[in-house]
Amino acid sequence: MSDPDAAPKVPPIPISVARALRQASVHPSVLRAEVLSSSNDEVVCAFDIRTEMPATWRAAGQSPTGVRLIETVTLTFPSLYPLAAPKVELRADFDRSHPHINPGSADAPPVPCLVAGSPRELIQTRGFIGLIDQLVEWLEKASALELNNPAAGWEPVRRDHIHDVAVVDSAALHALVERKGGAAYLWSGYIHSQGDLGHYRLHVAVEPRPFGLNDTRLFARRNFSPKEDSGMGLAIAAWAGKAPDGQLQVTDQYRPEDVVTLVDLRTRAAEYGCLEFLDAKLKHVASRLKAQPIDITVPIVVLLLPRRPYPVVGTESIIETCGYLIEVGEGADLLNPKMKVRLLGHRDIPSVGVLRRTSGENPLTQTLPWSLIGCGSVGSKLALHLTRTGWAPGVLVDRDLLEPHNFARHAALPFDGERHSLYMISKTYSVAEMVASLAPLPDRLNVDALALPIHAEGRAALAPPGTAMIVNTTGSAVLREGYAYADWIDRPPLVEACLLGAGKAAFVGIEGPGANPNASDLMAEAYNVIRQDPGLAEIIFSAEAEAIQIGQGCSTQSFALSDAQLSAFTASMSMAIAGVQRGGLPPCGEIRLGRLSDDGMSQHWSRHVLASWIVVEGATPEQPNIRIHRRVHTAIEADIARWQGVETGGVLIGRFSQIGNCFQIVDVLSAPEDSTRSPVEFVLGTRGLKASINALVQSSRGTLQVVGTWHSHLRPSGPSGTDVATGALLAMAQLGPLLMLIHTPKGYTALTAEALASGDSLAMLAKRRGENNGT
Repeated sequence: MSDPDAAPKVPPIPISVARALRQASVHPSVLRAEVLSSSNDEVVCAFDIRTEMPATWRAAGQSPTGVRLIETVTLTFPSLYPLAAPKVELRADFDRSHPHINPGSADAPPVPCLVAGSPRELIQTRGFIGLIDQLVEWLEKASALELNNPAAGWEPVRRDHIHDVAVVDSAALHALVERKGGAAYLWSGYIHSQGDLGHYRLHVAVEPRPFGLNDTRLFARRNFSPKEDSGMGLAIAAWAGKAPDGQLQVTDQYRPEDVVTLVDLRTRAAEYGCLEFLDAKLKHVASRLKAQPIDITVPIVVLLLPRRPYPVVGTESIIETCGYLIEVGEGADLLNPKMKVRLLGHRDIPSVGVLRRTSGENPLTQTLPWSLIGCGSVGSKLALHLTRTGWAPGVLVDRDLLEPHNFARHAALPFDGERHSLYMISKTYSVAEMVASLAPLPDRLNVDALALPIHAEGRAALAPPGTAMIVNTTGSAVLREGYAYADWIDRPPLVEACLLGAGKAAFVGIEGPGANPNASDLMAEAYNVIRQDPGLAEIIFSAEAEAIQIGQGCSTQSFALSDAQLSAFTASMSMAIAGVQRGGLPPCGEIRLGRLSDDGMSQHWSRHVLASWIVVEGATPEQPNIRIHRRVHTAIEADIARWQGVETGGVLIGRFSQIGNCFQIVDVLSAPEDSTRSPVEFVLGTRGLKASINALVQSSRGTLQVVGTWHSHLRPSGPSGTDVATGALLAMAQLGPLLMLIHTPKGYTALTAEALASGDSLAMLAKRRGENNGT
């Protein structure tokens, strides 16, 4: 039989709490760790924390901000600890005018906000000692008034763990704040979830308007599910004007969020300098409700907008949004000082600023408007990646429709897997709808992209005024060449992003200023880089990749590739394009080549910068132009410097663009050892040349060829008679055009020759061109 006079049995302290006390006891700043009480629900402990202070403050026993040399902090461990974090409370009379104090009643002990994330996550990763470290650091910063750091920005009033939330466009809301002070009415739609923790979710439209005689009829509350109501309420935004000294009123005193009643709210509005404007609106709404009563309860949102001395953390604005909510059934509610006021959390709409800040970008960076050609798998993923980063495309081009197999990799999803194929949905439409959920609706051009540069109307539609770049994701060689050499003087730079090698490699190319190098030059150089990397060449020029380029299966289904693999590459490509948005178009051309490692996960990317190419233009429109990589020019001049006093030469590696009618020279082969040089003539040898050419063709899989030869003249002169005769002879043995590039002290001149069918005979066209100084 138990003794009724015996003291109640105290439950043992859980081992997890005992362990925490043990860890805290060895912390150099903890002077005491003691259990105050214990129950089945919680264990309450007191910790004496010694804060580091200057000698003068230590002598006084506290800092000028009221933080004591030894602060006693109470930690309450719940029964679920360590699955749940302990509650940390400061002494009841701790000065509340510090940042990083969680909202709560003035009658309850202040609760510091120790971490931006979850305290329980901190404990699991750094142990209980990590929480003590954060507590000590918080107290020391509070003692020195360093919790609010101008360099980091003004710490907003803490609104953690608040269930009522208003979604508002901060930029538009803060734009209402005028120098003379005032207030504005805004309407807010809402959803109210019923229950013990019933809460409001509101969307406040920043569209100021009067609150007229009959506007109480707009208030609404209807039940649309067993536990949810929805309707229309009102919001009042209020801000301060000038202070008594004539300057704009700035509130630099931090106050924790402890508003509970309407009198508290009015006191806070007075501190922020906007009480007169708020009172006028509250009285006005009260009078309207008295004149036209309502039989429902509606939420009235109050948004106080104080100016801070420097920008609020995470924004570029000195305006802070402090939200409150009053549930109103009659006008008297807005005049009752004891009326309960709920704290209201604030969320910004998914604006460009929010998207960029969340993505780690600067919201103030100027957007470079861009157009997207190709809304397939790669294009749709790029569009979505960049839209989520705040760089949405303005124009979409693609003439194709979404086919069932596209959904294996396309960013869009079918609205109904069974019925989707019955509708003719274009790729541009699906991408535009996704983009429009976060950004302005892009223009859509459901046409063949090759037709757009031909006419002024097409060029204007593809690249409206201000367009900074055109991103091509089609991977089409014809489209690349067509745009690179289009008769379009002010064409925006092309950026190409595509997959290579059956999706195991990727390419990004960015044209240089003035389209030099252009998109075609970039790909020619990419082929040259690829051929010199056997591993990369094997991936890109594999039999599987070549079969796809041929188009087996009539394009009914492209190569097998998972959405994850494609997304991994497009994410990397989108980062390159976001880099252009962030830093502007580069001063030179640029290519980036990525490859997938054997593990199927890792990627390796290389970056190659290209200066402008030397362009030797034809004397007539029919004559091919010559575009020379700077590396080739450097190699030619180095060979001439080696063989001074005689003519020298070598073999030109590159390609001939039929659409551009030009030679692109990306590299040279040195002259064979049996070549002869004299002051009046260079004769190219043949020893080992055929093997070198075969190796070149094999390594590049035919994407690059020998397009001709180069040699030097000691004096400024055009092609000699020997050059013309040699060109004619060589052209007869070659199917395509032949280039004989001549370097002179004053620049380049050239002869191009081509054997063309004319009836039953062959006509040889020998073409001379003027000099170019190679700059």
